[in-house]
Amino acid sequence: MDVRLYATLRPIVGGSKVTLDAGPGATFQQMLDELIARWPDLKTELFDRNGQLHNNIHIFLNGRDVRYLGGLEMEIPERAEVRIFPPVGGGVDAQNTGDDSQPLVHDYYGVPLWLMKDYLSALGAREQENDVMVADQWQACLRKAKPREIGSLRVGGTTAEFSGDPAALEAMFAQLHWKTLRGGG
Repeated sequence: MDVRLYATLRPIVGGSKVTLDAGPGATFQQMLDELIARWPDLKTELFDRNGQLHNNIHIFLNGRDVRYLGGLEMEIPERAEVRIFPPVGGGVDAQNTGDDSQPLVHDYYGVPLWLMKDYLSALGAREQENDVMVADQWQACLRKAKPREIGSLRVGGTTAEFSGDPAALEAMFAQLHWKTLRGGG
């Protein structure tokens, strides 16, 4: 079965399309397991540290996200067209330790510093000092992210170090995810 990959996933697999043994009758999870077995660097791109598919990774079956069709345990049907999209307009690279006392560090590629400040302001933060956004139960220290280069493509963004109440951060991240995913909205 052929699977098409996009953007930052292509350099990992060496092209835009891969042919896998997993096919009709296998589950999407089995397909992903085969991808990771062949290209281990895909694991951190596709899954979080708890083994869950990142929210900003989209696997499409014939143009529809499998999350809304039956999830990763759904069987791949005959004549399936499968495409995997990483975040393009925004998204997150997490560099977290898993320790709640440490700041959570995220790189938001495709989201410039000024736009991140707008997003965080809309979520209740105010700029306390240059590039430090403070809300009631959390804060974010912002800086330009180190650009990511893929071939001739160079994408900048914002690095944000978040700290505060874990429940408040989780609620804020749920809203921020959608803002950054829309890449400007």
